[in-house]
Amino acid sequence: MAKRISASDAKNNFGGLLEDVAVLGRVDVVKHGRLVAVVLSPQALDSAINAPAPAPAGQRSAWGENHMIPPERAQAARMLKRPNSFDEG
Repeated sequence: MAKRISASDAKNNFGGLLEDVAVLGRVDVVKHGRLVAVVLSPQALDSAINAPAPAPAGQRSAWGENHMIPPERAQAARMLKRPNSFDEG
């Protein structure tokens, strides 16, 4: 379980943040109740990089159970062409 701290606490007590990361492996930084950063220890980063690849499309995975938008639809949404401008009318 990661520790959650506010962005202002992270800024004002950076040394304490580093100590928590060294002990816990991960600290989540939140601002106005929204996750804005994740600080990882080198060991936690190596574990994340060497984690097994996600399940192929069409197969349920832990990712799909935790998020509202399936990965295929999220990818399709990123591929949509944005308009050059918005007309009001």
